[in-house]
Amino acid sequence: MDLRNTPTGFGGVARAFHWGMALLVLASLAMIEVRGWAPKGSALRAGLRDWHAQAGLVVLALVWFRLFWRLVNIQPTIVPPLPVWQLRAAHVVEWTFYTLMVVLSVLGVAMMQADGKMVSLLGASLPPVVAVDKAWAHRLEDIHEWLGNAMMALIAAHVGAALWHHFVRRDNTLARMW
Repeated sequence: MDLRNTPTGFGGVARAFHWGMALLVLASLAMIEVRGWAPKGSALRAGLRDWHAQAGLVVLALVWFRLFWRLVNIQPTIVPPLPVWQLRAAHVVEWTFYTLMVVLSVLGVAMMQADGKMVSLLGASLPPVVAVDKAWAHRLEDIHEWLGNAMMALIAAHVGAALWHHFVRRDNTLARMW
């Protein structure tokens, strides 16, 4: 397998970014959903929040490398070609994912810092970028949660579209990334 993309498929680096970051995002979403089942004030609940934040920060770091790789590589063609509207919709979804990966992570950091919590990545403390303001922290949390739900809906649509392309349309959309 080539590291770089070819006209017929994504290379190893693009595939590693896609599947690795997909796992990180899904793990982050799962941790924050499971957190709601843990008793308030418990070590498990706090740990799930901290691991959720760590996964989000790793995604924020990786997304820039992924975007660079996306921009310097060719994009494999879909065979048979998509109608223009489907191609445009696919690009909107792709760039919405990138945007959400950045915005959700930045909002998460701002929310935690506004709540007075220290934010660190793999043990290194991040400098504070917002002042403590509990009311603002709650507003940021609402936006963060809403966008997280939008991310989950977008993931479901993305998976559904990939399966539709594979089983109904029978094109190479899924095979290019598999």
